[in-house]
Amino acid sequence: MAGTQKFGIGLIGLGIGQQHLLGYQRRGLRVAAICDKNATRLNEVGNTFGIDKRYTRITDLIADTDVDVVDMAVQPWIRSPIVKAAAEAGKHILCQKPFSMSMQQAVEMVNICEQHNVQLMVNQNSCFVPGFLAIEPYINAEHLGEIYHVSITCNGFYTEFPERHLIPAMQVHHVGLVHKWFGEYESVYCQAHGHNRSIEEGETVSTALFKSRSGVQGLLSCNWAFLANSGRNLQHPHEEIRIQGTKGAIYGNSDDMTVHLTEPEIREIKPLIEGTWFPDAFGNVMAHFLECLQTGEKPITDGRGNLHVVQTLFAMHQSATSGEVVMLDDIPLDGDYNLNPHPVHSADDTTILQ
Repeated sequence: MAGTQKFGIGLIGLGIGQQHLLGYQRRGLRVAAICDKNATRLNEVGNTFGIDKRYTRITDLIADTDVDVVDMAVQPWIRSPIVKAAAEAGKHILCQKPFSMSMQQAVEMVNICEQHNVQLMVNQNSCFVPGFLAIEPYINAEHLGEIYHVSITCNGFYTEFPERHLIPAMQVHHVGLVHKWFGEYESVYCQAHGHNRSIEEGETVSTALFKSRSGVQGLLSCNWAFLANSGRNLQHPHEEIRIQGTKGAIYGNSDDMTVHLTEPEIREIKPLIEGTWFPDAFGNVMAHFLECLQTGEKPITDGRGNLHVVQTLFAMHQSATSGEVVMLDDIPLDGDYNLNPHPVHSADDTTILQ
């Protein structure tokens, strides 16, 4: 980890970005500069974390020679100009999830980074949650036998969120986690509802049956329009995860996981969980990215690989609107899929950088 200190992090966006900073602080990572257009918030956060370099213009942060990695914690529809400017400046990029709510934009950003030979990682922080990392040594045939089913269930009431669409805003966590564990999706069948608006305006409930190419099937259920007490602690970041195999099962949430095994005898294991989703998953993401930059390895949630996650999000929404099973092979990377609630800024729109 000491070698990663040579990389200076430049963080853009101090909303959820403050969780990034807490995670980086715990991991001892070096934040070279921060940026936010709200000068009051910028200075408050800078004072709290002892960060001297503070910018209200994105272009100034990117130009800072002490910044090696641009950490983007801004909304999807304004990311393209930032990615282009950062890549042209030779900066590596960590981008918040969802990577994009437009297929064309997602592909463009990946291509830009590859053209300029900079690394692009998507902040699929669910893949780096301490509780979920703790169970990964048991997600295999040796412990569980043939794994055939997984479910992730999340409840709550939060209908007014910036992205408007629950599938890319929240279920992307679960889609990305299943992708990490079991590989690419083959098909999805999704039902959705908007509570007090249409699905086209933005779903707030989504339930999807899926099948992966590896044969694992499952259920991803997310309900952000539940008016009553959920009765169980299933609110994010405590959604319930279940993984079933022929010899065992894993169940629980990010703070409390149980591994139930039946061979050679029945026993239960409580894996040691070191940390919490907020903020430790964010620190783990960046630590992994910096280690990859140091060793030359590809990040677990690299930009090119994350295009499949973006495809899956669009497949789910298409299934919800059509009422049909959608095959992932029928969602092309050059398709005109767009769920953004606001116009997507082109990569050449430099006004975002000012």
